[in-house]
Amino acid sequence: MVFVVTLAFTFVIVLITLLVFARCGVPVYRLERRNLVILLQMVVDGRASASDWDVFVGIPIRHDIELAEVQRRCIVITAKEYRGGKGLLFSPEGMRQIAELLDELKSADNDGGGRPGER
Repeated sequence: MVFVVTLAFTFVIVLITLLVFARCGVPVYRLERRNLVILLQMVVDGRASASDWDVFVGIPIRHDIELAEVQRRCIVITAKEYRGGKGLLFSPEGMRQIAELLDELKSADNDGGGRPGER
């Protein structure tokens, strides 16, 4: 009898969970340009954690081609210049490249858009 009650209770909990997800939608992390500017500024300032960076380079960006390109460039920088740990996450050359990328993003915002890297 206990097995039947446990099974029924589990079924109800799973059903409620599925209904909540169907009604509210599955949680999605969507990176916006302002979030990326903040992250890159934190990296340059030495305030970003390795986890912050890992989340950024690990999530797929499909909603914004320009941000996906910035992410691709960051992945290339990561492959060559990443040190990890606490404090500065990149070598001096990597920090210079991240700072350049940050400046491009900020200037693209000030110009009213445009693809970072095109000048």
